[in-house]
Amino acid sequence: MRKQRGPVDAAISLVCAALREWDPIGVFPNWPDGPVDEYDSYAPHVVTLLRSGASQAEIANELERIRTKPIGLPANRPRDEEIARRIVTEWSSSEPFRSDRG
Repeated sequence: MRKQRGPVDAAISLVCAALREWDPIGVFPNWPDGPVDEYDSYAPHVVTLLRSGASQAEIANELERIRTKPIGLPANRPRDEEIARRIVTEWSSSEPFRSDRG
């Protein structure tokens, strides 16, 4: 079990939850016993972008890049923007994340 690192782990958890909702390859509704960590490897980079002050559009760009490059699916900008909005809204409204930015 990993040692908890406070705000960093909380931020990664927030992004992981949003990426599971984003689910571009359809793991969760179609594969109930599938890997719950399917998209978790993308979360630390998204958190890094957030900590550096990335905008909602920049987060959507990153989701689109993930969807089209490593995953290899066609773009779905409306979905990427929807999840980026959720991520940025939750990030902005959470005190631990606001105070963690340096």
